[in-house]
Amino acid sequence: MATTSRSDLGRRLLALGGLAVIVGGLVLILWAAGLLGSQGGGTSSSGVEIQNVLVLAPPPAPGRPGLDIEPAVGKLAPDFEISDFDGARHRLSEFRGKPVYLNFWATSCLACIAELPDMYELMQRHKDNLTVITVNRREPVRRAASYFANLPRLDGQKGVSFTVNGMDPDDTLYQKYRGLGMPVSVFIDANGVVTRVYNSVLRLAQMEQFVGEALASAPLAESQR
Repeated sequence: MATTSRSDLGRRLLALGGLAVIVGGLVLILWAAGLLGSQGGGTSSSGVEIQNVLVLAPPPAPGRPGLDIEPAVGKLAPDFEISDFDGARHRLSEFRGKPVYLNFWATSCLACIAELPDMYELMQRHKDNLTVITVNRREPVRRAASYFANLPRLDGQKGVSFTVNGMDPDDTLYQKYRGLGMPVSVFIDANGVVTRVYNSVLRLAQMEQFVGEALASAPLAESQR
């Protein structure tokens, strides 16, 4: 009888151990995805509070009335107002007239370490005809800013910055754009229409391809080249 009890106890302990491993793995996955342990936003280095993202109705695309508003290829990208690292507010629609590369990232995203330097190089190549909006997910602004300041670049230097270094303290924008994991990239043409959505790490050659698609979808006017 005692032997049976010890055997049952061993099986129960083994089962509990397996459950603990499963739960621990799920917690690790959620943490890596930026969904646990995050205190998003806060105040900038100058003391300005980082506000949550506001989702807005976008202006219509020129010559294409009636497009559905949806984060999907061929649809009108949802407009939004977002805080940057300094607390200043920016709207996606302010950048109409140029393609936009919208990217969701977090310091816990290992793939972002590889992707962000390529994004910085891409922006340097297309300074006059591309807007890059990065969106940090649910992290303190000072952590995000420090991460950018110390990130190695392709030229051997340190520090990256983009057209808008945005903050999404409570995942409002990430959920609106139906993010799946990280990084998430959305390419939007000069008229505000989505041309590509990509849920994985991108390298520089692919970024160039997708920017080319956005440019072909709505070419820049001569005055904007």
